[in-house]
Amino acid sequence: MGKLLTVLRNISEVIAKVEDSGEVLTKIVKILARNLDVDVCSVYEYDKDSNQLILTATCGLNPDAVGRVMMPPGKGLTGICFKNKEIINIENPSKHPDYIFFGNTGEEKLNSYMGVPLATGGRVVGVLTLQRQKQEPFSPSIVDMARSLSPQMANLMLNAGMLRSLASSAEPKNLESSSKSSSIFKGVAVNPGVARGEVFKFKMRDWLNEAEHETHNDVKKELELFEKALARTRENTIKMETRALAMISEADASIFNAHLLFLEDKTILDEIKREISVESHSLEFSIALVFKRFEKKFLQLGDNTFRERLIDFKDVMLRLLESVKMLRNQLEDSSVIETKSKEWILAAHELMPSDLLRLPIDNLAGIVCEKGGVTSHVAILAKAFEIPALLGVTGIMNKVNNYDEIILDCHAEKVYINPPENIKAQFDDLLKASEAAETKIVEGPAMTADGIGIALRANISLICETSLLKKYGAEGIGLYRTEFLFMIRDYLPGEDIQYDVFSKVVSESNGDVTLRVLDVGGDKPLNFLNIPHEENPALGTRGIRLLMAYPDLLRTHLRAVLRAGRLGRIKILFPMISKLEEVYFVRAMLKEVEESLKREQIEYAADYRVGIMVEVPSVFIGLNKFIEHVDFVSVGTNDLLQYIFALERGNSAESVFACLSPVFLQIMADIGAIFRSRPEKGVSVCGEMAGNPLAVPLLIGAGIKDFSMPAKVIPLIKKTISAFSEKECRDLLQNALRMDSSDEVAAMQKNIFTAKGLIKPVEIIPGK
Repeated sequence: MGKLLTVLRNISEVIAKVEDSGEVLTKIVKILARNLDVDVCSVYEYDKDSNQLILTATCGLNPDAVGRVMMPPGKGLTGICFKNKEIINIENPSKHPDYIFFGNTGEEKLNSYMGVPLATGGRVVGVLTLQRQKQEPFSPSIVDMARSLSPQMANLMLNAGMLRSLASSAEPKNLESSSKSSSIFKGVAVNPGVARGEVFKFKMRDWLNEAEHETHNDVKKELELFEKALARTRENTIKMETRALAMISEADASIFNAHLLFLEDKTILDEIKREISVESHSLEFSIALVFKRFEKKFLQLGDNTFRERLIDFKDVMLRLLESVKMLRNQLEDSSVIETKSKEWILAAHELMPSDLLRLPIDNLAGIVCEKGGVTSHVAILAKAFEIPALLGVTGIMNKVNNYDEIILDCHAEKVYINPPENIKAQFDDLLKASEAAETKIVEGPAMTADGIGIALRANISLICETSLLKKYGAEGIGLYRTEFLFMIRDYLPGEDIQYDVFSKVVSESNGDVTLRVLDVGGDKPLNFLNIPHEENPALGTRGIRLLMAYPDLLRTHLRAVLRAGRLGRIKILFPMISKLEEVYFVRAMLKEVEESLKREQIEYAADYRVGIMVEVPSVFIGLNKFIEHVDFVSVGTNDLLQYIFALERGNSAESVFACLSPVFLQIMADIGAIFRSRPEKGVSVCGEMAGNPLAVPLLIGAGIKDFSMPAKVIPLIKKTISAFSEKECRDLLQNALRMDSSDEVAAMQKNIFTAKGLIKPVEIIPGK
């Protein structure tokens, strides 16, 4: 009974921890093969649509047989087991009259067979098969354990939704098929853009799970190999760090410095040495054992911070195993993962930072990944490489095949797999326009058709993005998100680290720089701050509320900002302001910081301007009072839409479309009117609405002439602006305000865009 409970517990842990349902059964059969001491353990699942039992996971048979070996109920030993709902336990299965031989599976050398129907509530969902080379029936204890496992496994599989997803992934792949199915997936955009290409499925090296239980008879030799592998891995890590730092100054050494720490950690290294010296395990198996031991510890801590660290730890251990294999001459030494020389959309379940650094970046048009989020190291690297990327796309690896056609729309946060012709046609103009915009940048400021200047600035998060300002014609930085510097670290960056990064941003910009002070909390946690869990974090401790709760953090932050500001022209922007008391607080804090810098005789910017984000309705309602205490405001349309319409900002399709609502346009018109009467005050828009071609003419009509957006979008917006006069924009806004819905406004804009020969905007607004 004790062993049975252990097996059940291990299976439950697998289902709880493994996010990719396609991997769950593979892990389960490995657990069973090990605990039941069999040569082969396989699972066949019943697919109702095809009326077939399909081999969906195996430990011991040829893995290429998965998804290809299938039989109807009643045919073959497995089919009879399923149909009769009875255990079959025999020796010499090949001599049984119902035996069916499947070539290329490797089962010809097996001389015993047991089939166990996986049933719960009278419903059989599949068959578990056990096979051995030894020629004798399985013992009663193994039979009893398999019988006890049957309902538990069936329930676990059903509860986890395994059958549905595995059935789809088990269908034979026909890459030449002319009738590929179309589908759409949602994810989280970590870098903007639209891309189209063929799928390259990146399969991460699974050496940690593939490491076999091997022993050795020469401790000294194995330990020497370990030291050589460590040295090689450290050397490669330093090379990757150097390459990463050349692109991502904010990262400091955070991405690969953490990797070096793992390679120096005495606890980890001693455990590997112990497995080699005391247990006589091979180096490869020792590394895999220690990884799994620490993986369990990381996951038990249950914190997202440690889950991110686990990815780094896994990356290190994989590269350590890679070094071992190279030193044993089991693997060619290649610093680049090969693909074919064309543009691909990289699809992966999980990417390690080192994987992306070793891929041929010039051949990647986009990235789609099942795991990861906006603060992951892969997301940061994607931004540095200017590759459109969508992460958190659950289930896509079970659906997509190599060479499938993909359209990746990071504006709408959608992936179209094998899109139908009408969808492809809708994106043709958008992709052509984007390509044309990148190859033909219009010099000079954006101008309306009647010569009114419009400021187009860039939103950036990384120093490497400052090179895009000139490339795409940005007039400075309208929003520098300082939070990335904090979010990619496991520790609070000190004043000097912050100063080094901010000074580079300010000195490398070609115009004004608006630095938004640390905007975290809610959907942007900090690894080193214990921010309490909140039922509704969007309404909780975030933005200025969090900064007021940590005044020392804010004080150090502002010192670095003011010191860097002397190298250029800066504006300091405060996020999530909701009441005047918060403005009084930041003003007092700035004064205090200035006085401390004066006392210490440290140079700083004395001519900076202070602004607040307009993203909370209370600020819009009381805007006339708020602007008495600030120099400018920046309208964050993403959050303002969320709070106005009670619409989660993660619902990108709806939120971007809602910006054309006459209700929201009236709010923007009212904001514009307030600032027309106060020309000494500044107003800009920095949310997604600023980069939406359909919305910009309406905003100009409201009197707003300062926009900040992803740098890549600037040429498209500049071209759009040049097609409209200021009077046209005002007339369009008045017409829109008389309408009843965003659909009507969108239709009006689309007709005008078509009449002016601009791009077809059908897909500019996500979801429409």
